[in-house]
Formats: sequence, C-alpha cells, structure tokens
Amino acid sequence: MQLIIVGCGKVGSKFAQVMSAEGHDVVIIDNDSDSFKILDPEFTGITITGIPIDQDVLKRAGIETADALAAVTPDDNINIMTCQVAKEIFKVPNVIARIYDPAREQVFHQFGLDTICPTNLTVEVIKARILNEAGAGVCEHNIAGNCFNFKFLRAEESDNGKYLNAIKVNQGEMIFGIVQDKEFKFAQNDIMLQKNDIIVLVEVKK
Repeated sequence: MQLIIVGCGKVGSKFAQVMSAEGHDVVIIDNDSDSFKILDPEFTGITITGIPIDQDVLKRAGIETADALAAVTPDDNINIMTCQVAKEIFKVPNVIARIYDPAREQVFHQFGLDTICPTNLTVEVIKARILNEAGAGVCEHNIAGNCFNFKFLRAEESDNGKYLNAIKVNQGEMIFGIVQDKEFKFAQNDIMLQKNDIIVLVEVKK
C-alpha cells in the first residue's frame, strides 16, 4: 500500500512506523521539520516538510498514486481540508481524518468523510471496561464503515515493571491504551506496567 500520513505527532509517527515496518510505502507530512525527530531511527519511509493542504506538497508526497491518506494533525480543520482535497481532487480511494470535537464528527460524515474521534473511542473503551469487570474479552465498534475490535488483556504478575511497548501483539493489532489505577491512558512507550492493569488493543477491520 502507498500511504500518506499527515501530521507527525504521537499518533502519526507511531502509525507511520507500524505501517512502514509491515512493508507499506509510507510518506509522512508535517509543517514542522523538527517533528520528524520523534520517528524511530529505523523508519524507512519518506518525510516531507510543508503545509498539507498545499497541492504541490501533496503531489511531492505522491498523492496522485496514493492508495490511502490519513490526516492526524491536532487541527480538525486541517485534517478535514486535507481529506477533502485528497478525496475530491486527487480521488484517493481511502481517506480518513482524526477529529477531536465529537460534536463535529456526524457533520463530517454527512459530507462523506471517514473520521475517527479519539474522544468517542475512549468512551467506548471505558464503557466496555466497566461492563466487563473480568477485564478480558472483545467489544466491537463501527465508525464510517470501519469495524474496530477492542480487546482487553489483564497484565499478569510477570508483566510487573515492564514497559508497555514490551507487550507483544498479533499482526494487525495495536496497543491503544491502558487502564491503570482506574484511569484510562493513551498508549505511550514509557508507561510501566503494574499487575492487574488492563491493556487495550485495537484491530481495524474493513
């Protein structure tokens, strides 16, 4: 797959590294060249500095032949505008935008845009965790035609003191977050596990 990722923050950089490691051709765009410093040294994709709604920047990133584009900057407007350009002008077959404001998500769906809202996803994870006190299992959530399977794993005593990124996951899965001390936290590599933490995995299925 030829993939363009817009925004090299924590989500964008992690997604780029995962997809690149799985053998996909990845180009990541950010308007701040310093943001690329958080990419793993083993990242084999291409980095481009520029404003992502600039068509010349997108062309440099290979949008005319891209299979997919994911816009995950902190700015909802930039994400939506970039996806609109990708979809309407360059006819990219698969575009998705991260949206921070839950109130806007349904509006964007009406324009035919696929979105992921971390706020809504977090609510679903916490709800599933509360309704599943055993701390293990699977719940399913659908957004814009994509099926998200959330899996919950309880950390064992042998995991105590390990970093979250030491947990091995199956191909196609990612660590989404962790419930620790009754608080949900998005995944970060420096989180240290404690016995009975709930590790939240996510698998996206079309």
